[in-house]
Amino acid sequence: MTSPSIGNEAGATGTRTHFNRGRKRTPNRSLESASSLSDMTAVTVTGHCDSAPTEWQLLPTFSTFSLSPDGSFPKIKSSKSAFIDLKTQKNHTGFASGRCYRMYLG
Repeated sequence: MTSPSIGNEAGATGTRTHFNRGRKRTPNRSLESASSLSDMTAVTVTGHCDSAPTEWQLLPTFSTFSLSPDGSFPKIKSSKSAFIDLKTQKNHTGFASGRCYRMYLG
């Protein structure tokens, strides 16, 4: 078995074979999104909201919560100091401590 030619032992550069030559790149395919709000299906999600607040640090990452006890405006904790608002789909940072109400969707 022969290895690709690198040159002499002194370290001079030579030709190297390119092993992935000839591979075809597949284009990124994504699903088509709805063009307007009227093309989408209306969804209602029910769930439960804790009556007692939970400390922000004790809330696991990627869990749902609300800042109000009635469960309005649900959010998802995305990191130690950030969350995603489910209604606006915006990422908010700088949320370091406080209390929130854990939500259980289902």
